[in-house]
Amino acid sequence: MVAAKWGLKAALVAVASSLPRSENVRVNVSVLLFALGVSIVVGILFGLAPALKSSRIDLQTSLKEGARGSTSGHHRAQSSLVVIQMALTLVLLAGAGLLFRTIQQLWKANLGFDPQNVITFQVGLSPSATRSGVGVRNAFHQLVERIRQVPGVHSADLSTLVPMSHEINALPFWVDSRRPASVAEAPRTLGFITGPDFQRVMGIPLIRGRFINEQDTINSPLVAVIDTELARTYFPDTDPIGHTISFAQVGGYRIVGVVGHVQHRELGVSSPFTRTQSYVSIYQITDRWMTSIDTWTWVVVRSTLDASALLPEIRKAVYEAGSDQPIYSVHTMHQIVSESMSSQRFPMVLLGTFAGLALVLASIGVYGLISYSVSQRVHEIGIRMALGADKRDVFRMVVGQGLVLALTGVAIGIVAALLLTRLLTSFSLLLYGVGASDPITFTTVSVTLILVAALACYIPARRAMRVDPMVALRYE
Repeated sequence: MVAAKWGLKAALVAVASSLPRSENVRVNVSVLLFALGVSIVVGILFGLAPALKSSRIDLQTSLKEGARGSTSGHHRAQSSLVVIQMALTLVLLAGAGLLFRTIQQLWKANLGFDPQNVITFQVGLSPSATRSGVGVRNAFHQLVERIRQVPGVHSADLSTLVPMSHEINALPFWVDSRRPASVAEAPRTLGFITGPDFQRVMGIPLIRGRFINEQDTINSPLVAVIDTELARTYFPDTDPIGHTISFAQVGGYRIVGVVGHVQHRELGVSSPFTRTQSYVSIYQITDRWMTSIDTWTWVVVRSTLDASALLPEIRKAVYEAGSDQPIYSVHTMHQIVSESMSSQRFPMVLLGTFAGLALVLASIGVYGLISYSVSQRVHEIGIRMALGADKRDVFRMVVGQGLVLALTGVAIGIVAALLLTRLLTSFSLLLYGVGASDPITFTTVSVTLILVAALACYIPARRAMRVDPMVALRYE
């Protein structure tokens, strides 16, 4: 109960942001009663099995075997249980290892932007500034200019979308004159409405042309920037710059640049609404739409300072226009990227926890079986040593017995793990950059399990080495 209470707290700290209603998760009376009932049933069942077996023992045969000092065949059931325990432990270790390797690969994935030293937050504009599109536009422009003056801020700008967030702005579009028969048939692009410095803040690579700039205003021709995926899909054999991309209910934008593709939503998850991406200037949005985007517009800031040191100064800059402009939803891009791995992290924590417990139980099982075997084979060990076996031979014999069990369990566990990771499609979908039969993972967990088993055999083996042949021969 103590371990459950402490372990639950640690688990919730690790996955609180990704587990729905995590504040309601606790150890309660129902859970404790269920665990108690299961424990009692398991204790009875596994206590009945040896009791029933003992009731059917032929006393004469048993005494003859005891007189010979032989232990052959006595521990088949115990050995089988240890082998099964080792196999199940390997399955859990393999699952946790594959998810751990997945998270490693996700951190190495090309995001299409640089998440380091970037802070994101939202600002609730003063009600007096949101009465008109011009007011919202001016308020945002003045806000960004004040934040740029904060010491330590390298660059700052606006965006209606933040990469790796769960927001989707899927816009129906068509290129040049290829307008579909209806808007419903039009393809969708993930539409970023940003300021001119957004590409520099996020570190998005410019492939061709230019990004939107400060000259792209409400009074200038509409321009757009597309990503490499949209360019490759709709302009495979031509330069997209100079062509037109049109959005339903908005109009046509002249393409002026191509930037790298940015990972959006969860890492390793592809969506038809995020596959192609486009960027337009927030300062070219008409008054009709400007009054509706202020509540879902983010400020993104790149700074070499730590967020805790920078935020007080940013708040001062925001409050210069009025104390009725709160800052909320403050996150670093590093946190956002980390939270995007929650679908892999949560099962990894669970599997890792249970795999660790299973590893402890398996090592105890091996130790208990080998230790019991040594105590039953004292007479046999004495005879072996009296006939010339040295201590190293006895040590190898005892450790070898445990390693045979471990290797058998590992072999069975590898087969079971390979089958399960292939059959459980929901688990396979969690993997990224690593195969379900990843040799590094399976090798690592197998070696770990074998080393733990060898360590569990060490103490009984050392005890067997110290057996005195004369005492052992008189041992009953």
